[in-house]
Order: sequence, then structure tokens, then C-alpha cells
Amino acid sequence: MVCTGCALLCDDTRIEKNECRHACRIGDAHITSTNQIDPMVNQSPVDIDTAIKSAAEILVSSEKPVFVGFGNSVTEAQAIGIKLAEKVGAEIKTFHTGIFDDILNGRVKTCTLPEVRDYADVIVFLGCDPMNTHPRLLSRYAYYPRGEKRQHGWEEDRTAITIDLRFSHTASICKDAHTIDPHRQIEFMDALMDALSNKVPKTTYDKKRILKLAGTLKKAEFGVIFAGTGASAPPRDGTVRLMDRLNESSDFRLLPLAPGYNLRSIAEQLRQRCNRPGDDDGDAVDSGSSSDASNGGRDLHEADCILCLGFDLMNSLPPHGINGKMIVIDPNETLTSRYADVVIPCAAGGIDCTGSAVRMDGETVEVPMIRESERLSDGAILKRLLEVV
Repeated sequence: MVCTGCALLCDDTRIEKNECRHACRIGDAHITSTNQIDPMVNQSPVDIDTAIKSAAEILVSSEKPVFVGFGNSVTEAQAIGIKLAEKVGAEIKTFHTGIFDDILNGRVKTCTLPEVRDYADVIVFLGCDPMNTHPRLLSRYAYYPRGEKRQHGWEEDRTAITIDLRFSHTASICKDAHTIDPHRQIEFMDALMDALSNKVPKTTYDKKRILKLAGTLKKAEFGVIFAGTGASAPPRDGTVRLMDRLNESSDFRLLPLAPGYNLRSIAEQLRQRCNRPGDDDGDAVDSGSSSDASNGGRDLHEADCILCLGFDLMNSLPPHGINGKMIVIDPNETLTSRYADVVIPCAAGGIDCTGSAVRMDGETVEVPMIRESERLSDGAILKRLLEVV
């Protein structure tokens, strides 16, 4: 089975006698979750057909619709969602996909996860804590395993470094951990740039530590930076500049640690759509990639309808910042579903519906179903909406 608990899409999960084996704590909670929701309209229980009809009416009457999420849906559902957005004139805001755009455009070098396991000797966790967001990253690919050219694994062949705002669980196992003041992030990056250019950095940070860090990075044979949501969100100039500088003297690749299991897929599909011939007419579909809810295009505060597809918007944005009607399509109850005008429960990709997904490194993975369910998939729900709007 393939676990859709995070963007690693681990393919060795086993379900035996109601027990989930080989999954991490995030995957186990995701697969065994019983926090399902019922169809609701204005916080009152209804049947699924009524909920879909109410959602369609809101979309038809909306003048400034915005779709958010898409990172926790299979690729096929995402494609239908894009068609629906085009039909109703909605913008699509997919948070944390900006760095994927840089990778897809060839602006930043990248690699696959097996290449990390086989070749990486210096690994930098920039603004991320994979032990709590992607728990099996270190054990399967980034640190502990032996690889083709890294036969001694973490004991001798790999150097792990964290650069973060706090001392995280991941930092506790790294050989070098740099904790940055939130108000002096640019100062740290500028100091590191100077050190990489063989200059003594002008900074209040420990100069010797920064010079030592620069030396380690420059000696890397195959370096990899895993970028968290903070490092991969606009403005991304610091991360991109760091990659450019590192590749002047060594060989570094970048992989974003996406919060949704299929964020790379929606980034690819929106990029392909924007590059289609004849798409210069300024359609409303827009790939927003901000870590907050106020990036370019139509602001969420101005939207008169927001459709959340597998995304807990109010976990990031306070409810008083939303004025439009809210439609939620999600397998589980979330903070957003409690406030939504329409709630439509759906099957979860990789649990009770099938499809495909794109792993964080660009590898397409077929996602089988673990168990049967009477719930409609999010793709089926979006298709029904597409037919009636």
C-alpha cells in the first residue's frame, strides 16, 4: 500500500488484522482516522445530494470565487478541480508551491530521493523539522540508510546540518545546528553568502561557526537542501541565491518538504495549463504560492466564495478574515468545516479511493485503495459540480 500521510508516499505500508505496519505516527493516524464528517448545510445535517446542490448554487451565484488547497487530492481530482475553476472563473491558490515552480522551470537544481540515499554526503534541513513532518525521510533516504556511494551511512559518510528558527527534534541528531533569530534571518543568509565567497562575514552571529559551515558546504560532493515551508515561500530570493552561490563551488540540489502529499502534482498541472497555446486570455485560474493567504491575484478577504479542497484554511487564517461563503470538501472534520456554509465529505486518496500522485521529488506513484467505502471521492464530487454549474 502507499501511504498518503505526507509527500514521501511510502510504498511499504501494510495493513494486517486491523493493524497498520511500517507506517510512521503520521501515516498511522492518517490511515486509521475515524474523525469523519457528515454532509452539512449551514451547520445542519443533510444528504450528500443536497450538499452538492447547495455548493453548486453558491458557485453559480459567486462573482469572485477562490479555490484553495488541492495538495491532499489525487492527480485526477486536481485536474477536474482546475476545469471547474475555469468554468466558474475561480482563482486557484495552492500554498507552498512556489519553490516547485522554480524547480520545474529549471531555475533550481533538484534530484530524486533515491539519489539522496545513494550519493548525498551533506544534507541541510533549512527551515524544516522532518522528524515531525516527514518522519521516515531520515530513515529511508536522507541520513541513516547506506547508499550506493555512502556505504557507511550517517556514522562516517553523511553530515547533517539544520538551519532553523528553533532547536528542533531534527537538530538534536545533526552534527551542526544553527538557530536563527526570527528578526535576523537575512543577516544570517548574507553572512553565509560572504563566507561562501571567502570573505569574513560582518555579522553579530558567531563568525567562526559560519565560516566552518561555509567550509563544510563547499566541500560537499553531492549536497542536498531540504527546504521547509518558510524557506520555500515568497520571498524565496534567499534560498535561490544560496543555491546559486553553492553551485559555484560545489554540487547542491534542493527538495521542498511540501505539507500536502500531492502538492507537486498541482504545481505541475497549473504550470502546464499556463503554458498551453492560446492561454493568454488572462483566465482567472492562478497558482498562488504564498505561505499566508494574501498573495497576488484575488485576495481571500475579497472572495465571495471559497472552496477548500482537502485544506484546513482556518488553521492558518482567522475566521474573521473570511467574508465569503465557504464550501469544504474534505474526508475529515477540520476547524474550517466547523465554520463552513456547506460541508461535503469525500473519500480519502489512498485510503478509500484510488488515483495517482506525484512524490515530492517528481516520481509518479499509483495510489491503490486500502478499503471500500460508500463515500464519493473528491474527484466524483467535483465532477458532479462541473456538470451542474
